[in-house]
Amino acid sequence: MNNMKKLILSLLPIITSFNVYADDQKSPWKFPQGRWQVEEDYGFKSEVVFKKLKDGEGASGKWVDQDGNKFSELIGWMPDKKQLVALGIGNNGAYWECNFTEVKVNQIKGFMVFRDHEGQTLQGDYMIKRISDVLLESQFKTKDPKDGQLKSWKGTFKKVVKKK
Repeated sequence: MNNMKKLILSLLPIITSFNVYADDQKSPWKFPQGRWQVEEDYGFKSEVVFKKLKDGEGASGKWVDQDGNKFSELIGWMPDKKQLVALGIGNNGAYWECNFTEVKVNQIKGFMVFRDHEGQTLQGDYMIKRISDVLLESQFKTKDPKDGQLKSWKGTFKKVVKKK
């Protein structure tokens, strides 16, 4: 009996370690897919096509904004940190970097840095909330570069649905 107890105790760390690696490999946030129209109160308007990654937990996005500027985005889930990251790189020096530290089924929250094509940079708290499978709402809290006052800009992501 003593040998059996030693065997079980020696195997316990191995058995329980499998659960650590198996848990939460999938993001609780459902990545958008397909064609979406995006409008943010601070003036950003774009169309984006999201595609699920074939070799990882995430998505890619191809963006074209209202002025014809293009962005490529990579969004990914970091299971050990329970975070989502999104990096968008555009032409003319524009980019965004988001680190979502609060990831839930219907909402992601974190910090974003956004640099536009004219070199203006905005940074602050960014949140996206899932209203439905075809509508997401965003909120970006940042200081207004003109007057330094705290601003809260809202936006929408609307899925383009083909009409039958």
